[in-house]
Amino acid sequence: MKNLLILLTLMFAIESTAQSTLNQLPTYQGATRTKKKTTPKRTYTRLGSKSFVPVQRPPVRNVVYQYLDTTFPNSDNKFPITGNAGIGTNSPQNALEIMRLAQDGRYKNFLLQLTNVYTPRGLNEPTIMFSNGDIDFKNSSYWTLGGKVAGNEIDKDPVAFKVGFKAPGSIDEQEFFAIDAYMGRVRIGNVTSSHDGYKLFVEEGILTEKVKVAIKNSEDWFDNVFEKNYALMPLHELSKYIEQNKHLPDVPTTSEVMQQGVDLGKMNGILLKKVEELTLYMIDIKKELEQTKKELEQLKEKK
Repeated sequence: MKNLLILLTLMFAIESTAQSTLNQLPTYQGATRTKKKTTPKRTYTRLGSKSFVPVQRPPVRNVVYQYLDTTFPNSDNKFPITGNAGIGTNSPQNALEIMRLAQDGRYKNFLLQLTNVYTPRGLNEPTIMFSNGDIDFKNSSYWTLGGKVAGNEIDKDPVAFKVGFKAPGSIDEQEFFAIDAYMGRVRIGNVTSSHDGYKLFVEEGILTEKVKVAIKNSEDWFDNVFEKNYALMPLHELSKYIEQNKHLPDVPTTSEVMQQGVDLGKMNGILLKKVEELTLYMIDIKKELEQTKKELEQLKEKK
């Protein structure tokens, strides 16, 4: 009987200690705390050779934190559990809004910075992805907006700002648009920008309703053909030139066009020059015909 009383007393002491421990668990300031009700798991502590005392473990707690700035209560930042989040504003109008007072023209107002840690063999492209949300790579599609900010040993592409797209079922991402850091050259499609003297490089072609080409130098437009002092090549010399060179004077050859392309402004100027020269040839021929006709009429009168 005495042993039974000792055992009961010991059990009550252990239960009181466990309950006191639960009451002393830490509370959370500035946080939302939820409790997950679970069936307490009991373990047993051996007392002597035959007696076991059940010990109740504290229940599992799932804690959801909500940021409350208690150190700086007048902070302009807002990070609620639900709703819009704001950095620099307590009244964000979208899912995430970043606000800062405007700077003057000497400084940039950087609102967001994306940075990769540089590695010589890495693709140093801080990138934003716009995805369809499919976790299966075969079915996923996404647009990317990013910049290659440093060169590397694997990818030899120039430093550039890029827009790319990966279609469902495709393994590789296709680059649609890029602005190279060197001279600000713009590339549309899979095309190289290694040719100097140009700013825009387009794959396949351009379809537009109107193209206007500016002429930087008046000498590229040939209205001077109609000046009195213009040296028009005689027709017999022109015939000899064509026979030897297989093209008109000043007109680029096929090999030159294949290697260098066609300058639309300059080429239109050359074509204008040839039309004006052809007009002068026609005028001279007309004068010769009229003179020949006149001489024939005079011969008829003498007969």
